[in-house]
Amino acid sequence: MQHLDTLDSRALRAVDCYGQRFMREGAYAYHVLPAGGGAMNLDRPFKIDVATRKSDGKMKQHHVALRWDGKVFMPELQELRIEAGDLVSWNCPDQKAPAFEVAGDKGFFGSSALVNECGYSHAFGLPGIYRWSDANGSGLAGVVRVKEVRCEKREDLAHWRAALSKAALVMIDHGKAEPAEVDIVVGQTVYFAIVTGPGITITDSRLVAAQCGGKQRAA
Repeated sequence: MQHLDTLDSRALRAVDCYGQRFMREGAYAYHVLPAGGGAMNLDRPFKIDVATRKSDGKMKQHHVALRWDGKVFMPELQELRIEAGDLVSWNCPDQKAPAFEVAGDKGFFGSSALVNECGYSHAFGLPGIYRWSDANGSGLAGVVRVKEVRCEKREDLAHWRAALSKAALVMIDHGKAEPAEVDIVVGQTVYFAIVTGPGITITDSRLVAAQCGGKQRAA
């Protein structure tokens, strides 16, 4: 399925995850909607309760699995209680589900525009060179080179499996990606960690070019 290698943080699919770190105590409401639906549907029925940190100060990661019933997305946990500083991630493993977004009730909370203390990951299933950029025009950009794997020997298979267990990390802070270029193998994941950002996307540059071309034709 070719769409599984569509790199776009605005439209999450089975091979994508969105993660958000919650730094302050409080109640945060959100919805999971088909991509683009966050601006049209203002209902936020699901909840993240963030309590004062009582543990040893280490960040904990919580995962919310999503289910698509043919009409709506439903989180496995509709209410989640965490501590300040913890990270929550969302993924829908159903390959038949449409692309979706997580739409929060605060400006920093939402997958359609990545702001602070959040992340986006994508597992690359096809070899090739993927040039990505920010569809919102910040100038941020980078390259992911995905190498084909040939498992001719048992050792080759072992090396490939070892690679799959490790995600490549791209840190984004103050408009800069570090590293800007990464090399991985088919099946491996790249995690884009946004420390600070003005509301960016991680989008295949071909999609950005098509989007800009469409706007120019419309004008």
